[in-house]
Amino acid sequence: MKNIVLKIQEGDLFRFYIGGDKDEIVVGSGRSADICIKSQYVQPKQLRIVRKNNVWYAEDLSRDGARCVVCLGGKKFKKPIVKLDGTLSLRRDDEEKKKEIASISPVKQIDRKRNASVFDLSAKTVTTIGSGEGCDIRVCNPLVSEKHLFIIFDGENCFIEDAHSASGTYVNNRKVRRQKLCDYDRISIPSAAYIFYRNKLLYSMTEGGIRIDAVDVCKRVPDKNAHGKISLVTNVTFRIEAGEFVAIVGGSGAGKSTLLDCINGMRPATDGKIYYDTNDYYENINSYKGVIGYVPQKDIMHDDLRVFDALRYTAQLRMRGGVSEEELFRRVNEAIADVRLQGKEKLRISSLSGGQKKRVSIAMELLSDPKAIFLDEPTSGLSPDLDLEMMELLKDLTKKGRTIVVITHAMDNLDKCDRVAFLGRGGRLCFYGAAKDAFRWFNRRSYSRIFAALTEEAIAETFAQKYRRSEDYKKLYKQLCEEYGAGCALPPLSAPEAEPAWEQAPPQLSSRRHRKHADETEEVNGDATL
Repeated sequence: MKNIVLKIQEGDLFRFYIGGDKDEIVVGSGRSADICIKSQYVQPKQLRIVRKNNVWYAEDLSRDGARCVVCLGGKKFKKPIVKLDGTLSLRRDDEEKKKEIASISPVKQIDRKRNASVFDLSAKTVTTIGSGEGCDIRVCNPLVSEKHLFIIFDGENCFIEDAHSASGTYVNNRKVRRQKLCDYDRISIPSAAYIFYRNKLLYSMTEGGIRIDAVDVCKRVPDKNAHGKISLVTNVTFRIEAGEFVAIVGGSGAGKSTLLDCINGMRPATDGKIYYDTNDYYENINSYKGVIGYVPQKDIMHDDLRVFDALRYTAQLRMRGGVSEEELFRRVNEAIADVRLQGKEKLRISSLSGGQKKRVSIAMELLSDPKAIFLDEPTSGLSPDLDLEMMELLKDLTKKGRTIVVITHAMDNLDKCDRVAFLGRGGRLCFYGAAKDAFRWFNRRSYSRIFAALTEEAIAETFAQKYRRSEDYKKLYKQLCEEYGAGCALPPLSAPEAEPAWEQAPPQLSSRRHRKHADETEEVNGDATL
């Protein structure tokens, strides 16, 4: 046995000790012991496990008057040193001799060829997952420790144990220290989600931007003025492709921020599903903590700090412990370059313009290398030229494999977005597509008239039904049903209905007199009759 893995059982509790390159392991109640057994009956150094000529032996270090007996295979040592070929047990040496304090058993060493297509945990005794180069499964993320977790196979079962990682290991969305794995258990660490099944690990990692599927998302909250609930987001279904730049727009109170928070998990939806790269986001939310960025409307930063120092301190707080100074500085400089703040590193944040401060906020999120970034009105209060610069900056960020979702009230630069989601009263999705197609869809000549129309609940519901009758929605509906099956909870498609007369496209008018008459009619009746 080259290396050794020991399973320590104390009552119903168990843990593992991975010997690594050690040739000697001390067991006892003292703090200096490699395996500490907290019991008044165990001596500070009770037992020594030593390797000689690549064979492991157990040596009883008990002194006279010891209250603990060391047994191998249920029998006391016949010699001070015996070959370790069974389970060691520490027992009380008193009238209750059968009372076991702890047992230590070597895990059978397994090392056979692994199937390249499936990560078979039974092919090796210890499987290491982390960001270090020597890990069996490597996860390149600033929040993942060099050795983040171990999965030990003892010949029959698999056990997971967190390796004192900074961000933790989660099984079925619950933080664990160690646990026996069962089929269909979901293992989560930053930027990686795994499914355990029959001693195999099925995993998906977000190497590019994240594809987001919102499926029949609703957000209902209690109504303070009456019994029952009101809907802030109503039956929203759409897809954001990986690496897309998407804007969510609508009038005041249309549910834009609520929908954004449903998608990023800050305020989860009450109904419906959110999928990230086909994974149920709410069930694997801890996997995506390290790859999701959020920039609130109000900047949160220390104005007295210089730009570089503020980013450096943020990086130290967010990145894993023990990261080298070289990597830390590299991350900071990359974030500064991504938001085009070169040359501003030594300036105090208080001296920056509003647009530059917003760029610092975005840079803070870029430090953890997010694959999706959500921004709540990043251009609020900026002049039109700065609004254009900000939208161009966000568009450029998608070119590096990031999905960007933004809420905005500035409509002049929506052409920079790949798609735009228009929300109406009650958080209804009334249109989802290219910005240039919105005017024809709503039969309106300006965004202000579109917003004014969508403040009416009946009109918003009509356009929401029109969206659900569109060919794009039917195509997406079919894809969602094929990928997620009955679990996606999509309502059945409704039969096509005749479009209201006011919703149909106006006839082509050739004469100037007719065009003038149409403009006047729209000015007087356009929004009111809707």
